[in-house]
Amino acid sequence: MITADKPISLRGLAVGFSGAVPERKYWTEVAQDRSILEFVAQLAGLTIKYGGRVVHGAHPTFTPILLRQAELQGAGTAELDVTICMSALWSKNLRSFESERFAKSSKFIVVPQVGEGDPSNEAVRNASLTAMRRVLINEMSVLVAVGGMRHEGTGLIPGVAEEVALAQKRGLACFVVGGLGGEAAQVAEKFKLDPHSLRNGLSREKNSELLSSDNIAACVSIVFEHLAQNRDLFAQQLPALD
Repeated sequence: MITADKPISLRGLAVGFSGAVPERKYWTEVAQDRSILEFVAQLAGLTIKYGGRVVHGAHPTFTPILLRQAELQGAGTAELDVTICMSALWSKNLRSFESERFAKSSKFIVVPQVGEGDPSNEAVRNASLTAMRRVLINEMSVLVAVGGMRHEGTGLIPGVAEEVALAQKRGLACFVVGGLGGEAAQVAEKFKLDPHSLRNGLSREKNSELLSSDNIAACVSIVFEHLAQNRDLFAQQLPALD
């Protein structure tokens, strides 16, 4: 438990946000997007307020929330508050004011696309996003998964599933918020029998709550307090993915 006599600091910690607002046909409540974005805003705001950095793969449903939290909670050092990774498959089509905002408001990393073509080419899209996600995971200290596009029946790789797999390959601690739906809910099912494999140090009880609860405040509290109590452990530098 965090106590008033112990200063809170997340300095040196890069908290990765994996996810997006899922396709509407998979929503299990009327305003599921609001629940997911509220979780993201609260945890990102606390992370930045207490000196940490947030990292994300430039999904248009999360990115504005993260940049806004940096504006509200940051100390004026935007590139230290937010890291945004984007494949050149999309960045090459950004309008000038969009590129300028990313460059001004974040540490903006553009990863070369893989293959020729545009996002409508399934193979190029999947390969380019995998390349971007490998760079993304190397920027993180821990990963928090919430929401996420499911892409069922499309041939596209769900980002949350791939990012969690890459994070585990690198040895990162993962926190999966399953009760708010999306691809994170599908990923959560795989860990319910063995939450210890998430390697986040939470008790089985706390991980089980995180994997299934739709209580936004409780989920934010579980993740934030655990990060604050174990900052030095999570901030240790791990070998990068090749």
